[in-house]
Amino acid sequence: MKRLILIVLALGAFALLPASAPAGTDTEQVYADGQTYQMIGATLVTAASPGILSAPPLYLMGFPASGTDPITLPSGYQPQCNPCDHSPFHYHDHVLTGEPGAGISGTAGDYESPWRIVVMLYTHAYAYSANFKPVTSDDQIAAAEAAGEFAPINPGAPNPYQVWTTQVLICPVIRPTA
Repeated sequence: MKRLILIVLALGAFALLPASAPAGTDTEQVYADGQTYQMIGATLVTAASPGILSAPPLYLMGFPASGTDPITLPSGYQPQCNPCDHSPFHYHDHVLTGEPGAGISGTAGDYESPWRIVVMLYTHAYAYSANFKPVTSDDQIAAAEAAGEFAPINPGAPNPYQVWTTQVLICPVIRPTA
């Protein structure tokens, strides 16, 4: 039953996606498969049930604070949330495992809503280096962890670079208008 509810939510969100966010709608940028999209009208579930916790991850990639708002890294990069007050990190990016409209050969099969929030933190040394490049696809995460680009924030866990929260974000995702 819970799986059916998840499927209905995902299909309903996808079917109702507008071509662009209506004026006055809260939106945030998100990366998926190397492209930038917009999340609109997000709802946070802070104590999700076990069924919903099986949702695919939304990686929240945090940046160490610099003491200035907004931040611009030495590489010229500015985080998608710069700043935002709704996470453990005021400066962060979002990375999804799939996106709408990618077709069966793309990642559309991985596109769902809700999304389970997984927190990660770039190391200060990497984020503030001239060579910084953000992770823009979930396919890049393992290599970035192996290269030391993320701080170990969850010692003793199977993956010390990730904190799998019990928080779930329910939101449609759309392509930004050209």
